[in-house]
This record gives sequence, C-alpha cells and structure tokens, in this order.
Amino acid sequence: MTKKLIFFDIDGTLYDHHHQIPETTHQAIRELKAAGHILAIATGRAPYAMKQVIADTEIPNFIAFNGQYVVYNAEVIHRNPLDGETLSTLQRIARQHDHPMVFLGEKEAVANIPHHHHIEQSMGSIKLDHPRYEDDYFMDHAIFQALMFHDAEGDALYDEQHPLVKFYRWHEFSRDVVPSNGSKAEGIKKFAEKTGIQQADIIAIGDGNNDFEMIDWAGTGIAMGNAVPGLKEIADYVTTDVGDNGIMNAFQHLKLI
Repeated sequence: MTKKLIFFDIDGTLYDHHHQIPETTHQAIRELKAAGHILAIATGRAPYAMKQVIADTEIPNFIAFNGQYVVYNAEVIHRNPLDGETLSTLQRIARQHDHPMVFLGEKEAVANIPHHHHIEQSMGSIKLDHPRYEDDYFMDHAIFQALMFHDAEGDALYDEQHPLVKFYRWHEFSRDVVPSNGSKAEGIKKFAEKTGIQQADIIAIGDGNNDFEMIDWAGTGIAMGNAVPGLKEIADYVTTDVGDNGIMNAFQHLKLI
C-alpha cells in the first residue's frame, strides 16, 4: 500500500460536538499509524492550544495558525508571520469600532484589552481561557495569526480593505486573521516538500471555513458530515457526522483501514 500523508482538522473533525474524541476515531488513528501512514494535525489553533489533542491522539506533527507554523518530527519547517504594519492598521480600525483583538505569537496569546465578553465567549467555546492583556504586544513579537472579535455585520469594515491578510470566521463573534499568502494548504505543501510524498497521496479531512483550501488542494479532500455546506460541495467525499463515526467511516471508505 502506498504511504499516505493525512491531515486532520481538530474541532468538529477530531473533537466531536462535546469536545471529545470518539473511540472509533482513536481506533482509526491507531490503524492508520500501524499501516505506516504519516499523520498530522492541521488547525487554526496555536501550538500551545493543542497540547491536549496532541497528547490524546499521539500525533506530534502539525500545522498551526492555519498554515503559518509547521512542525514535522519536532522540527519547525515553516514560519510565516503577519506584517506588523498591517496589524497596526487593523488594530487602529478595530479600536475605532470597539472590536477587541488577540495576537497569537509563537509562545502565547495576548489580548489588546483586559477583558471582553466576546473574547471570553468565543475562546471559551473551544475550552480556552481569556488571554492576558498587553498593549501593542505585536510590536515586539512575531505574530502568526490574530483574532478579531465582532459579529458578521462588522465584516465589511475589514474585507477587501487589506490585501495582505484574509479572514476566516470560526465563531459568531470571532474571525481568524492570517497572511493572504497563507493557508492550511500552504502548510501541507511544506510537509509534501519535506517528506517527498506526492499530492495524489495526500488526504485532508475537515469541516470548517478554514478548511476549503486544504480540501481543494489535497489529492483526496474529505468533508465531515457536519461540515459547512460549501465544503461538502468541493470535497471528493463526504463522510458521516463527527459523532457518527465520521473519521472511521471515511478511512474505511478509502479502504485504508
């Protein structure tokens, strides 16, 4: 069997709706590893916000910050921070409209406001605490992703205005901000270069708005049954819901387990 390079999103893909990893997902991961395939996590989370899932799955390879920070065999093989001037401009506009921000550096996340209920609600939904506050943290640290906190009505203030960044909505009150040349797909390409595995032998599976590029680029793109509708439309295969053995069913369908 040809060795595959397989990428898993976290929330809604590895983690179910109760923020648990189903036993059938654990079983699928064990069987894929035993068959010799290379597994990796591809997420919008920071490395320090995925320690538990790495421990739970024993998958040490990952793409963090939606493709801006890539680790393979404990080596950082790609870093793509945001432009500081762009962050300064975004923060200036955000402050004019009382939209808080969180800046994600290599070691920690830092908020530009001591406390805000949108930060607490959004980050709390994925079991993360409200970050500590430090003014202008991005001025002295490399920032790989920012979080902006506002509802969909605020999108027009930023969309199309900043060509060096793009936005992924992941919560009612929050969007990720990443470099316009970055995505999970770009992170996957770095893995491909490092491992020598061809695009045709790369599998990506996810459910969210930040998964479109990797599902489209991978040799086989799989959408979870609970995925956003547009992702299902471009996927090569749509499996069942994360809570209905979605991961196991996907790889049984591909005859990899």
